[in-house]
Amino acid sequence: MSIQPRNSGEQRPQSLLFRFRKFSTKIIFVTGVSVLLGAVWNVVVGRQGIHRLSSEAAAEIEAGLNSANREYLTNHLEDKATHVNLRLGEAYRDLQTLAGVLQTVIDREEDVAPFLRTAADFPYFRDQMKYNPKGNWYQNDPSEPSVVSVWGYLGKDGTILPEVQRAVDETAFLDLILPAFGKYGADKLQIYYIGPEDKPYVRLTPYTDMASTFDRLYPGHNDQGWYKFFFPGIAESWNEWAKDPAGLSAHPDQTTVTAPYDDAAGGGIVMTAFHPLWAKDRKTFVGSVGLDLTLAQLIASIKDVKLATAGFAFLAQADGNVFAVNELGAKTLRLRTEAGAGQNSGVGMLQRFFKDSEDSGVSGIVLPNDDKVDYREMVISGETYIIALQRLAPVNGWAGPDARIAKERWTMGFVVPKKEMYASLLAAQKSIEKSRTVIVGTQVLITIASFLVLMLGVYLISRKMTGALVALSTGATRMREGDYGVRIDVNSADEIGQLGVAFNEMASEIEAYTNNLEELVGERTRALEKANEEISELNAKLAQENIRLGAELNVARQLQLMVLPAPSELQEIPGLDIAGYMAPADEVGGDYYDVLRSDGLVKIGIGDVTGHGLESGVLMLMVQTAVRTLLAANERDPKKFLSIVNKVIYQNIQRIRSDKNLSLTLLDYSDGGLQLTGQHEDLIIVRKDGTLERVETMGLGLPIGIDLDISDFIGSIEVKLETGDVVTLFSDGITEAEDSAEEQYGIDRLCQVISRNHERTSREIKDAIIEDVLAHVGYNKIHDDITVLVIKRV
Repeated sequence: MSIQPRNSGEQRPQSLLFRFRKFSTKIIFVTGVSVLLGAVWNVVVGRQGIHRLSSEAAAEIEAGLNSANREYLTNHLEDKATHVNLRLGEAYRDLQTLAGVLQTVIDREEDVAPFLRTAADFPYFRDQMKYNPKGNWYQNDPSEPSVVSVWGYLGKDGTILPEVQRAVDETAFLDLILPAFGKYGADKLQIYYIGPEDKPYVRLTPYTDMASTFDRLYPGHNDQGWYKFFFPGIAESWNEWAKDPAGLSAHPDQTTVTAPYDDAAGGGIVMTAFHPLWAKDRKTFVGSVGLDLTLAQLIASIKDVKLATAGFAFLAQADGNVFAVNELGAKTLRLRTEAGAGQNSGVGMLQRFFKDSEDSGVSGIVLPNDDKVDYREMVISGETYIIALQRLAPVNGWAGPDARIAKERWTMGFVVPKKEMYASLLAAQKSIEKSRTVIVGTQVLITIASFLVLMLGVYLISRKMTGALVALSTGATRMREGDYGVRIDVNSADEIGQLGVAFNEMASEIEAYTNNLEELVGERTRALEKANEEISELNAKLAQENIRLGAELNVARQLQLMVLPAPSELQEIPGLDIAGYMAPADEVGGDYYDVLRSDGLVKIGIGDVTGHGLESGVLMLMVQTAVRTLLAANERDPKKFLSIVNKVIYQNIQRIRSDKNLSLTLLDYSDGGLQLTGQHEDLIIVRKDGTLERVETMGLGLPIGIDLDISDFIGSIEVKLETGDVVTLFSDGITEAEDSAEEQYGIDRLCQVISRNHERTSREIKDAIIEDVLAHVGYNKIHDDITVLVIKRV
């Protein structure tokens, strides 16, 4: 492409700014920046894509690990809990079996009494009791199968009380039973029988010097009853069972266990389980059997649970006392071990509570309240752990001094560091991150090389393109300066050549258009004048149509206002002072109120058609006509009256294919009584003494016009009016009127205005309401019809 220059000798300065303004420089710059941005964006998107892929892969792996870990821990925990339940249950069943044997002996006392008395005389069963004056107790010979200890308060002057001796003799046959129960079944430290509260001697196997051991470990035990000293409150609880109105049937499982404690006799951590024995009539507690269950193996099995590297298991009572946990677990949970009371006064309980932990997370642990495995995560000392909890089988528990027996549920827990359970996930994430760094680095190098090659190609192509573009630019400049005869020589067939052809054609058209511009201006002027005449004619027609429509709306508005009761008509109603007000939001409103008289009955109505405007106004007139017609027809049943009004309005709505409906409440007044039917806004009543009542009408019907038959939903209530009482009916246009801040007027403010003015006339009350509403609205637009009707009995 070429063009004849007007001044071939003209020289342009070759400054840096000028070079930047050249098209070739711009295209190289723009292309370079675009490619560079695209490359950077590509790297960023690629990196984010890899990151997203990493995240999604990690999420999938984590989901799989979550499911697998949860299933593994849950199954392992349930198996371990079942094992513990079985071990404890075996001991409880041994105890229940022994209690069953002794209870049978008690129930069949008359039948077995000869055997019991005779058995005590046999050498194998005979108890050779010896008195120890220093300790003030009686105990049999160590060669006998079981030790029998009778405390000093059960004897006198070195002799066992006769009734106590008789009770000891009657249980001599246990020398044949207790050793077998102690040897077989669950791993038991001791098994024994304790007499009733008034003679609590003890028969225990295997034989041990029980009396001397008690003197050494439990000073003062011989000064008070065995139950009261060692297990205060346990006998009282059993006695309360017998007093239960439902009897012992309310306690089918009577096995009662203590909390685990450190056996003062060197037996390690033990737990005592009792089973009470009852008189034949089941109303008196007559003794108990018990066993000391060593928990060493059970606790060892809990301590030996291996969960990953730093995981552990524990057993806790319902009150959060952790009695079985290894040293690592106790350190992790930051538990504090305290010696329980009882070294000198009864059994001392092991105390190591969650709530006393030095870690706030552990101290707030809540044990499960159902039998499902509770699986959760928690933070301990800044590290996340997975914890799974499972309740064990219930048993009656004695919690300590003076405590009553209550259901006890131990809880087994597994605690595992989350990082150990998710080690494979962390390794995978680390590998993915390393691969991402290599990929991004390689992508950056490839992008830089591609950018350099591309910029070289752009530079070579731009040099060829800019020659033709410079010619086009020069031709355009000359055309701008008024030289419409300029033409460009086209010597290429690419897009720039086509642009040159288009330029020449455009120059020809501009030259021709310029020559004929005056003629074209005249033609356009004439066309605009004709269009202006048509617009003026159309505006005149629209003005006439607006006048016609305004007249029709004005007629509708006047018609609507004409059917409202006139003040003179309201003044003729005896016994009532009535004042009404209605202001439509548009030319025609949708609110309705009316006051009609017929044969001593005053029919008062108020309603609100959905929306406002001409259609709502027409529906309001339909309601007024239907009400007046039914009243003229002497229809007196309020519910039937409202049902017929609904049916007429519904059928008219269906005929005119409208979706409108309205709320409507009708009031029948006669001799101081006001009967309400139909659903609308609340009825506000201010009594003569200033008491304010609000009568809700939502339960007295349904909106009119939504269904053909609403008779089943129509209700009715009666209100008695005394002289001076004021009743106010209103539409939601009052309570929902908004000020410039869009705050609604509200029913509370309306009630306040009525209460302040209730001693005034109905008209003055009405005026006070309207003035207050308009003051609230101010210059804001009123969006809904405003209607109020004030009725005062005089």
